[in-house]
This record gives sequence, structure tokens and C-alpha cells, in this order.
Amino acid sequence: MDYFKQRRAYRNLKMYEMSISNGQNNLYRELLDYANDQGKLDCTFPMKNSALLSLTGLSEAGIKKARNELVQAGLIEYVRGRKNSFAPKYRIVKLYKDTFRATTNQKSSPEGTGKVAQTVPQTVAQTVAHKRLTNTDSNLTNKNKRPRSKASRTYAQNEQPYRIAEHLYKRILEHQDLKKPNLQKWADEVRLAHERDGRDYDKLNKLVDWAQDNDFWQANILSAKKLREKYDILTGQANREYKQKELSRHDDTSGDFGGSTRYRHEAKPEPIRTPQKGDEPF
Repeated sequence: MDYFKQRRAYRNLKMYEMSISNGQNNLYRELLDYANDQGKLDCTFPMKNSALLSLTGLSEAGIKKARNELVQAGLIEYVRGRKNSFAPKYRIVKLYKDTFRATTNQKSSPEGTGKVAQTVPQTVAQTVAHKRLTNTDSNLTNKNKRPRSKASRTYAQNEQPYRIAEHLYKRILEHQDLKKPNLQKWADEVRLAHERDGRDYDKLNKLVDWAQDNDFWQANILSAKKLREKYDILTGQANREYKQKELSRHDDTSGDFGGSTRYRHEAKPEPIRTPQKGDEPF
């Protein structure tokens, strides 16, 4: 299965034929990307529910609902797993058709049956049709050429995109071996995240640390491209974690300051303030 043809067919399906919810879209895209990364676009592959919960940001009920709808729509196949035995299995259903151009090398006999059709060499017909391609006139042969793409930008080591890319690579090496990537390409992904997606450089740098300190995400964020793709999910989880820590911190300090009645009268704890939107680090 061709990954890009499948993506185009899925996009056309969403635009013109079916109504796809955000939950269905998130689940399908994660399954499709995982199958492509693992080289299993044409076969069944296992995927844990816990992984899908983290990757999609959906609840367990949301995963179940979206999965059932994708199965009913004929976009995926699903085999239920068994707890502590084996994970659920999925298979991506091919959405596009391969087209083959049939070539006919026979002519019908004008005098009816009884005569064997003669084979016409195909090269004879092609010689005239493509004759103009052999023209050595550079003005003609270069007319339909696409303009060359711009040269890749080179980043200095003190530029923010490069520093963040290098920081991500060093943090990954703390918990696993990874062949040194092209840090220039990683830096370009960081720049695009800032310029096109509107991500703040400082927050991107902090998010690198948060992801690499998280047991699940440190095994999944292994490139700047993945960091850019999963930015919204990562920041959502990081901010929820921050709020929970803030609430638990207030709960721990809202007692009697050591149990002494003396401090109950002399020291008054500050009023508990529930974390508000905008307090989050990301």
C-alpha cells in the first residue's frame, strides 16, 4: 500500500463523501502513521489501548466510539485483544484502486473470422509520438521543467532552532542510543513550528524536557518533526499535570503547619487559589 495515495484517498473521502469527527480522524491518523512507521500498511498489527489514549488524547469511551465508527465505515478492521494476553489488532483498509493500463497489440481482421490477428510492434507507434523529446534545443526541452527548489537553510549553532534541536538530541541520548541525525533538518522543523505554527521557542525548549522526562513520550518523541506534530497533545498533558501538582501542593500546605496549635494562631496560610487558564507553563 502506498502511504501517500492512502492519505490522499482518505482526505478526498472526508471532503466529499463522509463526515469524519475529530475523534475518528485522530484515531485513524495515528493508526495509519503507526502502520506506516512499522512497515505494516498491508497487514494486521497490534496496538495497545494505552498507547492510543496517549497519542490521540481521547478517553477510553472516545477510543471505543471512534473505533466502532471507523469499523462500520469500512476504514479499518479490528480484532479485540485480551487483557494480560495480547493487544488489540488493527488493519488499515485500502481506500484507493491501483490502475493498470492495458495494452492491446492485435488488430481485428476486417474480413471476419478465419484470419489470425497480426501483432503490431508497439515501438513503431511510439517513435513518432515521442520524436520531439529527442530535440536538442535547450529552449524546448527546458520549458516543462519544474523550477529548482530553494537550497536548504543552514543554521548556526548559536541560533535558537539549532540549539533546541541539539538539546532534544542530547536529552534522547540520556535514555537510549540514537544515531546522530541531521540537526540542520531538525532545526528547520523547529523553525517551522515557530514561524508557521506559532510556537514559542522557549516553550518548545521546555517541552523537550517535559517529554523526555515522561516515561511514555520519551520513547515516542525521537525527532523534531515528531515534537512538532505532537505539540498540542504534549502541551495538553503537561498543563493538566501542572494543574494537578498545584492543587495537590495546596492540599498539602493547607493543614495546621505541623500540627502545632501555636502556629494555628500565629501563622495564617494563604488562601488557596485554583490554577487559572494562563498559569500553565505551555
